[in-house]
Amino acid sequence: MVPSKYLLRLCGTFFVLLALSCSKDSDDPADPNNFYSGAVTNAKEANLLGYLAITEAEYEGTRVPIPIDYTDCGRDFFVYREGGVYQEYLYTSSACQTITNQLQWELGNGVVTLSTLSGSTDDLVIIKLSATEMQFKARVDIDEDGEMDVVVLIAKRYTPNENDFYTQSFRYYDSDYNYELIGYTWQAYDGFRTFEKYEIYRSQGENCSKANAQLVATITDVNETEYFDLEPPVSERLCYFLRIYTDQGVLGDSYLDTFDPSYLRIDPVNLNEPTVAGNSISMSWDASDSPYFSHYEILVRNHEGGTGYGYQEQSVVIITDRETTSWVDENPPYFENPYYHIRVHTLFGYKTDYSTDVTTYWQVPFKRPEILSLKQIKFYVIDPSEPVVYFWGQESGEGLTPSNLYRFNYDTHQIEAMADIAPQYYTESPIKVIVSPNGKEIVVQQGLELHFYDAATLQFKYAIDPETVSSIDDFNYDPLRDIWVTSDGDDIFTLKRDNATMSFIDTHPHFIDHQGSGRYEFIILKNGQIILGHRNETSSFVFDLDANGNFTGSQSVGVQFRYPNQYQQEQLMYCAAADLLVDSDPNRLYSSTTFQNIGSFFQNIGSFEKPNFPTGISLDGNRIFGTDNDYGWNIDDNSPHKKEALIFDRSNSTITKIETLGYPQILFENFRGEVISISSGLKKETLYRDVADTADIFIEKVLVP
Repeated sequence: MVPSKYLLRLCGTFFVLLALSCSKDSDDPADPNNFYSGAVTNAKEANLLGYLAITEAEYEGTRVPIPIDYTDCGRDFFVYREGGVYQEYLYTSSACQTITNQLQWELGNGVVTLSTLSGSTDDLVIIKLSATEMQFKARVDIDEDGEMDVVVLIAKRYTPNENDFYTQSFRYYDSDYNYELIGYTWQAYDGFRTFEKYEIYRSQGENCSKANAQLVATITDVNETEYFDLEPPVSERLCYFLRIYTDQGVLGDSYLDTFDPSYLRIDPVNLNEPTVAGNSISMSWDASDSPYFSHYEILVRNHEGGTGYGYQEQSVVIITDRETTSWVDENPPYFENPYYHIRVHTLFGYKTDYSTDVTTYWQVPFKRPEILSLKQIKFYVIDPSEPVVYFWGQESGEGLTPSNLYRFNYDTHQIEAMADIAPQYYTESPIKVIVSPNGKEIVVQQGLELHFYDAATLQFKYAIDPETVSSIDDFNYDPLRDIWVTSDGDDIFTLKRDNATMSFIDTHPHFIDHQGSGRYEFIILKNGQIILGHRNETSSFVFDLDANGNFTGSQSVGVQFRYPNQYQQEQLMYCAAADLLVDSDPNRLYSSTTFQNIGSFFQNIGSFEKPNFPTGISLDGNRIFGTDNDYGWNIDDNSPHKKEALIFDRSNSTITKIETLGYPQILFENFRGEVISISSGLKKETLYRDVADTADIFIEKVLVP
């Protein structure tokens, strides 16, 4: 049955008036054939249009009047409208508040069929119809016995009090709440007064109210029942209400509807495939048609989307002109194969992201020529007399890719050589560039052997197994005596090289307690002494040697080889020209001749506050290079990493900050006195950490003022 609220209310009233028993059963339920008998088959739809109110009801020959529930309001009533719309209005209180019920109606052969959107129907049989009265039969269960009873209802033409039944229908236009527009709809006025206009008012801000609302639209067409605010003010809160006027003045106001514009959505735009020309990347896209458009934003990412370790994005341009639909990136990022992504922003803070309907991003096959095709650096070493850095690194690409030795010229940005035989075994000992009577060579520890490569060509020369050495923690060459030095967990050794062999000279024990993890490292000082330490020892040993490489004595000094941070390979940095040792952890300075903190010299500068992470020292020992990027920071878009080099000048205790192209990882001064940075285009803890299988390492010259 059709859920007619009007008939349901009448049933209750009628039941009371007739004093029917709740337990009464009908022995002769209504015969459907009798129900449809007597219909006014020539009734026309035009005869039904208008307002009606039921004044009487008849059941089994008994007619009773229907009382008015709220005298000041008038009767409940219903209306047949053009277009098949049937509406009921029921008063719910003495304040004349109403509830409405809307159905569809159609007339055929004197029978009115009411229906819901879901398809439920019910029939009303017209048995009398005049200009002032309509009598019809309806089926209702008056006595609640489960059987349908037939009643006759007498309805009179009715002019309702001109109450406002319309403004309460004022609501957001989209029942699905897709939030594409700010818009409202309402029921058209169809009262018996002369319509004049609808007015829409808007207020804004935290204190929005009717009192401070402004008129934003006047509509004089009674059938125009939608309003869209296409130019709203930028505010965190907007409020709207409807006012209706007739020839009698204001009929009524709607409630004040609060709208949060941050919910407004905007369609993403299609990004066309970018094109590459040299070091420029051009892109274009479709224009946005949203009235709430604020700007386009182009982002560069190192990932397709989602979340993951090292996923990073950078906003590269904001375009506020809706009709500007192309842009050229003339300064592409310093990492390979970047993803370009376009977002569209609303005035109220919403922005688009990914879409399955249009293409919002592309991966561009591009790499700057200065970027090494390496995603991870295991070790590096700086050439002392050429614009060259040697790398032991892993090629870019997904998964486990090959590793090798590379000779990279940072003047030409070219890899000049690659080892013909790649190192096969992992080692904790850094690679070294050695200049000796055997020429300039790159030396790599491989187990118990030292592998030698020609520095110019990286052609493998031979492997040397040092005599009497059973393990290698560290190794180096002493040019003062033309000897080689190695260390292990218990001793330090000196050896003499003859091309492809190394003969034992002497050995000396170091620490009594054997440390089970970490390396025993050493530095060969210019005066011929060797300082050796371990990260777990609070002091170090200094060894004296004679001209032939024999140990003549040792002493313990208060300089610590601390655990190496991830920015450098050595715990201590050494400057021979200034006889200076730099302990990079507490940023303290020591003399390499007395091994004392040098706070009493150099204007009492025995330590320094910045850079927080020093990575290099000038050739004269007067400047310390580094960065404040903490290798312990999280790698994400919000981390405070800066593309900035810091230089501490010991002569005047000043800090110089210099903007860099990438994130400085290693800063050093080369043989020409230029400050050089091994940088990454992406934020990362260290050169030794791979981020998203992406090549992003390059070498730049720091422009020191």
